Amino acid sequence: MSANYSSLTTIISGFRKRINWDHIRHMGPLYLLVLPTVILLLVFFYYPAIKGFITSFQYVDIRGARWVEFQNYERLFSDKRLLDSFKNLAFLALFNVGVVTTIPIIVAVTIFRLKSLTAQYWWRVAFVVPIVVPAVATILVWRWMYSTDGGINIILRAIGLGEIAHGWLGDRNAVMGALAFTNFPWVAGINFLIYYAGLQDIPQEVLDAAKVDGASSFRRFRSIELPLLRPQMRLLVLLTLVYWLRSFELPLIMTNGGPGYASMVPGLRMYLAINRDFDLGYGSAIGTVLFALVLIVTLIQLRVTRSSNDVV
Repeated sequence: MSANYSSLTTIISGFRKRINWDHIRHMGPLYLLVLPTVILLLVFFYYPAIKGFITSFQYVDIRGARWVEFQNYERLFSDKRLLDSFKNLAFLALFNVGVVTTIPIIVAVTIFRLKSLTAQYWWRVAFVVPIVVPAVATILVWRWMYSTDGGINIILRAIGLGEIAHGWLGDRNAVMGALAFTNFPWVAGINFLIYYAGLQDIPQEVLDAAKVDGASSFRRFRSIELPLLRPQMRLLVLLTLVYWLRSFELPLIMTNGGPGYASMVPGLRMYLAINRDFDLGYGSAIGTVLFALVLIVTLIQLRVTRSSNDVV
């Protein structure tokens, strides 16, 4: 008995020696400040994610949950609506990646090169102010624009093209183009500010040297500004891909996935499976797959970014 007590005392004594009491005394209050945030993350983010992953292996109804192993995931490959929705997702994601890597850069460079700082300031304000408008309000405005008596058809009739005016969101062949065209001219305030901040980080000496060497505006953009904006471009490409992988607000409000299922996206298929069909297990399986895709895209982006930094 005394030998066991001595061993326990030795273990406790060694454990106390390993604890950095000075660190705990100085950093303890900071850990306590962070603790509520950690608890909220665990309760409202990590727990639902883990619960959803477990539910993806179950069939849930009013009688409770029943374990069905991989049946929900097997349904993914026979769900034509879901498989077609990935085509729509790819179209929207690639279209918006193309947009985010072109138009906001051009606008940011144009405003950055204005000689008047006052003009630069007011142009920045003009592009940033729309951020305060709720996204739902913007989508509702565009839904009216695409309606039979909406703004686009009014313009078409005014310029003599009334024969092509119709309900754009009700046309299976035009609905995806209509969704992609939403928010034209596609200069989101956040994207613009990120590129503008990147331009401000370029050393003025580099730009002055280019001017002295006689570089044209286009040559300066292609050889100096664009290469130095690649970190911002990679960031926005990642954010755009992640956004469209998990987003379904636009087709939900615009068309609810219609006409038929012509504008369905995986996120909306998941939403309808859970909230309309009450198929929690299948909806959770779709959500798990989308989470895996987001994780893969993020890891690839981090890998590419790290490799680029290593080369530099």
